Amino acid sequence: MKSYAEDKMCESLSQLIEKKSFNDITVKDIVKESQVNRQTFYYHFEDKYDCLRVYLDNQSQKIVDAVTIENWSECYLHIFRYIDMRPTFFYHIDESSASSLFNDFVLEAVISILRKLIVSLQSSCSDYVFDKKPNIQVLKYGMQGIVLSWFRGGMRENPEFLVKDIAEIDRETLMHMLGGVKNGSVFNHKTHSV
Repeated sequence: MKSYAEDKMCESLSQLIEKKSFNDITVKDIVKESQVNRQTFYYHFEDKYDCLRVYLDNQSQKIVDAVTIENWSECYLHIFRYIDMRPTFFYHIDESSASSLFNDFVLEAVISILRKLIVSLQSSCSDYVFDKKPNIQVLKYGMQGIVLSWFRGGMRENPEFLVKDIAEIDRETLMHMLGGVKNGSVFNHKTHSV
């Protein structure tokens, strides 16, 4: 369980990133903004990158609702909307030495959607059997790539159109991509963990 001080430092870093590049922010800035001492910071985090990683991990979990076969594409759209509400924040991360954390944030949100979708399908689709370790590499990296390309391309396209294209994957193909096969079929592919 996170402490109040940890939350406060993460929020302070978030506010600082809204104002300037992540590269220009120091631990001293974070502790000053959050009104905690340096020792408290290092008790919770290794460095400012660790603080940002914790903040983004928490945000990626918050933006993904309960996921079902009916709403999974809407949950995916939440990632675009969240970024669209804070473009300066994400720009200040993406153009910094922490850009890989932005990539990870998007990927973690996508993985969360896909995992929740698989769990939902396992409980609601009795006519399918799901691989314990589905090979969803193409799907997860494809979905991540669409978000990153949209952002880095200036967010010009309407994300609803981008999500609509993915949402039009037919149910049978989606089930197969998520490691599901109809009862009686045989798994005939290598498996890799999500």
